[in-house]
Amino acid sequence: MTPFTPTRALFLLTTGLVCLTTATGAIVGALLGGAVVGLSAAVGAGAAGLVGSFLIRRRALAGFAEAQREAGVRGYGEGIAHGVLLHVTVYEAAVFPRSGPGGVTAEERLSRRTVAYRMAALEEVPRRVREAAADALAALDEADRARSEEALAQLAGTVRQEYARP
Repeated sequence: MTPFTPTRALFLLTTGLVCLTTATGAIVGALLGGAVVGLSAAVGAGAAGLVGSFLIRRRALAGFAEAQREAGVRGYGEGIAHGVLLHVTVYEAAVFPRSGPGGVTAEERLSRRTVAYRMAALEEVPRRVREAAADALAALDEADRARSEEALAQLAGTVRQEYARP
């Protein structure tokens, strides 16, 4: 079965409307002037509907393509911002391990720190998210638990606010 995409839905809708317009033209023409007038009215209405459907379909498909591009860009940016949040919280787990002070090696902590900084420095990260991540990373580098928790909450709120807009 053919997948039901927006393009297919638009095709089916415009086809149905052209058929409806043709039938309406035939009925109105037949009622007003007989079979010959009905046939010519059906041909005229069908042709007008067909031309209109091609024009509408073209514009609608361009709108679909633009909306799809915007959604892709927005989804990519949102994914990057959530990746920053994830890597900063992974670094937090290395700074304040739950298993105790010896639970994370120095190499692992340094590795997590490097990944978090690289992720936060990506060009695609929105400025507000980058600034909140920088505050959180600075607090984590100082190993200030209270300030780190506050900065991470601020980072999470910023990521949510950045992409919660319609």
